[in-house]
This record gives sequence, structure tokens and C-alpha cells, in this order.
Amino acid sequence: MAAFRFVLVAPSHAGNIGSVVRAMMTMGLDDLVVVKPKEADFANHPQARALASGARELLARARRAASLQEAVADCQLVVAVSANPREFGPSPRTPAEIAGLALQELHQGSVQKVALVFGTERTGLSIHEMALCQQMVSIPADPDYSSLNLSQAAQIIAFSLRQQVMLSQAQPGVPSAAAGVEGEAAARETYADHAAIERLHTHVEQALVAIGYLDPAEPKRLMPRLRRLCARTRLEVSEVDLLRGICKQMEKLAASAAAGAAGAAGAAGASGAPVTPVTPVTPGCPVAGSDV
Repeated sequence: MAAFRFVLVAPSHAGNIGSVVRAMMTMGLDDLVVVKPKEADFANHPQARALASGARELLARARRAASLQEAVADCQLVVAVSANPREFGPSPRTPAEIAGLALQELHQGSVQKVALVFGTERTGLSIHEMALCQQMVSIPADPDYSSLNLSQAAQIIAFSLRQQVMLSQAQPGVPSAAAGVEGEAAARETYADHAAIERLHTHVEQALVAIGYLDPAEPKRLMPRLRRLCARTRLEVSEVDLLRGICKQMEKLAASAAAGAAGAAGAAGASGAPVTPVTPVTPGCPVAGSDV
């Protein structure tokens, strides 16, 4: 259970943090990160301490982070906990499926740390926050009344994780709940962590701007679509290195082409010869009518 981290994004009530800590403690979870809490000193808040009950030690150990990116930087699998899918976000799965998938990848060694990300109480995770996650878990509540408070959702997810761990320990030969979703996969290289993926996104954007494919003034939806593609494919460390090498070469060639064009323009200007303009690459997707 030490491989799992719960991340609370901007919780507005310190008491809810205490309740989540208690839910985690009962299921053997002890890694909690709180992003931008309304109460900065939540660990000493009376409501948090009261609702944490016997889990006050875990409450005191909970860490604060300035951003979701910081909270999950060392995680190879980041899972959004939400009842509402977002545009460009991952498709929802059940708690049992996500728990099985996480354990499968942990056992394979392709993942070392898994983050379960819970949004703020009133609005949940934003589109941007959801885009930072590779998977999404939704609790299949009654559609006529599906409202759960933060600690209830945390308890259900924590129980699902523990249940799957206990099943794998008791019956190691039994396929995990993720088998029907992901299939039996051979051991593979470690997936890139969140920080590496974020650096890749930044590098890709810079390279696309350098070659004129992305107009930073009108980026449209190109980068969110690429984010979704990367989340769906789950890039390994060597694949991130490969893509960054391609980006580096794109930037190098773009700089060389720009220097050559400037040199040609200078020489032509000195001789009085007309300069043939260089046609830039059309920003965005070259398909007509695309809204990328």
C-alpha cells in the first residue's frame, strides 16, 4: 500500500482533510499530499484533528504542495477521481479496474508510485487538472443521487485498493481486475514519471513553434490533444528520451534554416538581387477545416 498516494486539490474544509486521513489509515495508506489547502495549517486545525481521530500522526505527516504538478512529479501513474469526465481527459473506469491496473503495473515494475487525485469539494477537478492525469476512476453510484463527500469517496477508493491487494496476496495466480481491460502484459521498461512527461510537453511545444507548426498566439487545441495522446499511450522513459531527441533535432534544423535564410537575405540585399520569400509551415493541423 506504500506505493499509493492520495492527493487532495484545494480542499476548502480542514475537517474533510481529517476525515480523509482517517479513511486512509483504516486501509493502510500513509502518503497524503494536499495542494493549496484553504487552511494552510490544516494539521493543527481543531476540526481536522477531531475528525482524524486516531490518525493524527498521519495528519501531521501530510505534506503541502504548491501545485498538482509538484504533488505528482515522481508518480508514473496519475489517476483522477471524478464523477464528471472532462474534455481531453481520460475515460472513466471503476475503482476495481483502476486498482487492478495499478497493481498489475506495480508488480511488473513499470510503475513505482501511483497517485489518486481528488478535486475540490464544490467543483471537483478542472479541465487542466484532469489533463494531467493518465487515468480516471468514477464510483458507480446511483445516477438519481450520486453525490458523495470527499471522505466518502476517499474511503471507497482506499477500500478498493486494499481489497485488490488482499486478493493478489491470497490468490497470486488469479488475474487482476485489470486483466479484462489491459490484458496480460509482459514486464516492460519503467513508465516516465509526471515531471518527465511535463518536460516533454514543454519541449514539444517549443519545437512545434520553432518549425512554424504551432502559432503561440493562436494555439487552438493542439497541445491538449497531444497531452491526451501521451496519456493514452503511457510513454516509457526511453520513449520520452526518443521524442525529446526528435524535438532537439527539429529545433536545430529550424535554427539552421532561419540562419541560412537570414544570410541569403543579407547577401541578396548587398548585391541588389531580389529575395525569394520563404513560405512558412501553416500553423496547426494541415487538414482543411481542422480546429486543432
